[in-house]
Amino acid sequence: MEENENHLSNSIENFQSLKDLYDLQIAYIKKKGIHFTFVFVKYSDEISVSYEEFYQLVQENLRKSDFVFAHRSKQYIILVLSISKAMETKSFLGRLQSAISPFKMPLVAVIAEIANSLHPLEEILEVGEAEVMSLEFSEAQIVSIPHFMEKERIKMKVSIIENDHITQSIFSNLFQNLETAEQDLDVRVFNDGLEFVESDWYRSEHHHIIVLNDILPRKNGFEVLHYLRGLPNEEKYLILFISTRNSEEAQLYSFENGADAYFVRPFNLKIFEIRIKNHLRRSR
Repeated sequence: MEENENHLSNSIENFQSLKDLYDLQIAYIKKKGIHFTFVFVKYSDEISVSYEEFYQLVQENLRKSDFVFAHRSKQYIILVLSISKAMETKSFLGRLQSAISPFKMPLVAVIAEIANSLHPLEEILEVGEAEVMSLEFSEAQIVSIPHFMEKERIKMKVSIIENDHITQSIFSNLFQNLETAEQDLDVRVFNDGLEFVESDWYRSEHHHIIVLNDILPRKNGFEVLHYLRGLPNEEKYLILFISTRNSEEAQLYSFENGADAYFVRPFNLKIFEIRIKNHLRRSR
């Protein structure tokens, strides 16, 4: 892999910029699920326009959010279309075909939509290059490769902040039974609020479900709620408040400080489970 990366970095102009761009797009996939697309466009020196002129023409037809990279030795061009799926990319390539029509040059391209973070950049470039170089240049061809479209399992954290061991066990079993083919739930139990805050468990980019008792030793539920909602990335937390207090004042205070739901003990565990299932479905 290292030998191949050296080959790519020596062949593709501005390879480090391409790698940085790829890492940024992968971060968007992990956080927002936003796809992007690689396009490999073939060039032939048998036409009347030079590689440089062709490269410039492609560049002029890109959006400001898209990028182009040259591979002169193999005579193709790499495009990275951010926030674009295969269908949008085909529309762009239709416009590009119209732009190059005066040169009587067929558009030969390979589309690779990236839907997950499972594949290194080098693999995508290898597959794209092999596919585009295998295509004949006698007629227009746009080929889509589905190799990078598999769904990625979503990782989600669950924190149960509760000092009653029976309740801990009930919630733990509930979440473990809610794992799906697309989602991994990583469940951890904390006996009080201070133990949770002093851990590094909540410091990650993953979505995070918090089941939070209001009455806890050392640091209570309201203090934990206020702490989490004061963090820069607080929107990743779904905070479910559990309380024995059924007063309107207590509920209003919880919602005003950022609770997403308020359950009064004893409550219907089935309703709680449905609420979690709805959240997991939306997160997909």
